[in-house]
Amino acid sequence: MGRTVSKAELGEIVGRDERTLSRWQKDGMPVIEFGVGRGNENQYDTQAVIEWLMRQAALNGKKESTRDRLDRLRGDREELALAKDLGEVVIEAEMVSRFEAVITAAKIELLNTLPDDLASTLSAQYGVAIDDQLIREPIEQILRRLSAYDEDDDDPEWDPDEPDDEEGSEEDGD
Repeated sequence: MGRTVSKAELGEIVGRDERTLSRWQKDGMPVIEFGVGRGNENQYDTQAVIEWLMRQAALNGKKESTRDRLDRLRGDREELALAKDLGEVVIEAEMVSRFEAVITAAKIELLNTLPDDLASTLSAQYGVAIDDQLIREPIEQILRRLSAYDEDDDDPEWDPDEPDDEEGSEEDGD
């Protein structure tokens, strides 16, 4: 997905006026969200619009017939299936399940074996008894932080182990 823009911004990007964009919209240019009521603008995905414009240019101004569109979609599906068979593309759901399995295995390894092994190694090397909880607790804290990770989170200092400061987050009106 490209950038989400207004009609005026899209006009600047593609170098056309808003009347032309309105005509294109009637001809099938993709719209993400229709603005309802006065002052609410339509929203457009730049990538989808540019792809639409490229398809229109390929048609040399002719309308794509239903049959041609069906043939194009079938061809796209076949091309995607071939690319998958050749290992050139992967399915997102497959990658997510594989990634989750790797993360789960790493978490189990970290929680179940590392603290005990590290505590016994350090105890043997330094001659001091080390409680494996001293190692386990920071690992659990890191894993909690990772499980609460949100790629859209703009605050890198946010700590899921600390309670939200409701009073400190609002500006005082004094």
